[in-house]
Amino acid sequence: MGMGEVHVQLLSGPSVTMSALVMRTRPLGFDFVMGMNGINALRGVTVRSLDDVKFGIEESEVVTAAATALQRDVDEKDFGVTYDVKARTWTVSWKWSSGTGPPRLQNTVSEYRVPQAARQEYENELCQWIKDGWLVPYSKVVHGPARGTILLMAVVQRNKKKVRPVMDFRELNSYLDVHTADADVCAEKIREWRRRGQRVSLLDLRKAYLQIHVHQSLWSYQTVVFRGMRYCLTRLGFGLNVAPLVLKKVLSTVLSWDERIHSAASPYLDDILVDESVASAAEVKNHLSRHGLICKPAERVHEGARVLGMRVWGSAEASFGSGTTTSQTCLRN
Repeated sequence: MGMGEVHVQLLSGPSVTMSALVMRTRPLGFDFVMGMNGINALRGVTVRSLDDVKFGIEESEVVTAAATALQRDVDEKDFGVTYDVKARTWTVSWKWSSGTGPPRLQNTVSEYRVPQAARQEYENELCQWIKDGWLVPYSKVVHGPARGTILLMAVVQRNKKKVRPVMDFRELNSYLDVHTADADVCAEKIREWRRRGQRVSLLDLRKAYLQIHVHQSLWSYQTVVFRGMRYCLTRLGFGLNVAPLVLKKVLSTVLSWDERIHSAASPYLDDILVDESVASAAEVKNHLSRHGLICKPAERVHEGARVLGMRVWGSAEASFGSGTTTSQTCLRN
């Protein structure tokens, strides 16, 4: 009936994303039949008996966890991040510029005006956030007094034909310092990526900031009001001034845990260019997935992709790494 992607997690914990064919009827009576592409994604299989089956990824996972046990906590000037190996989650705690947070934020308005044409899709997306646990009902008993109300607004992304809820963190940001000396520059990254050659693919983290948890002690500072109810945002929000630095540090840390993956991948915020002459995009994607970062399907640049705001595609004579690549400038939200 078609093709898609499935996320397969072993009982022992490791997981991978693999491509799948969707059938109208169950093949051979099974709900799921794994072929060689799946076995390759799981790095091979050893069958010793009917109840003793071991995939290669399970053995490497133990090695990786042991090797990185001392590196899972990150302490920066503006924030600290902790990785939970068992839950495969990253949790951030930002640092207040004065050492302690304000008693409460002053804003009392819950929402900017939402265009009527965008209202339904905007509310549907927020309902999905609640379903996914990114927004949890606020409880004074559990979370303490609400110290801040973050303004909600709807952003219409015309190039993607999507409506996204976004939060106005400006007041909260005034209590946080951001050291940006290590921030990436888009133009420099483009030049670096052009030198990577022709065999390159692009990975994009799915809802990147929302994959990172916020420590529960800070939830009371980022509450929102939706349909008359107050919720706590449990994830890192787009618009928080430390969010890009947190994402960059988490992503670079995960990539550094595998030398070959680290050599192949070059990240810029939630976009990762993969040099497939070093490691495949599937390998990089699976490595990130095993450590709590989920990507969208990879795009081969020569087949057409948006690369840091540039629409790029190849021809018989051109490639992304050559000076004759055909491209046109596009706006990027």
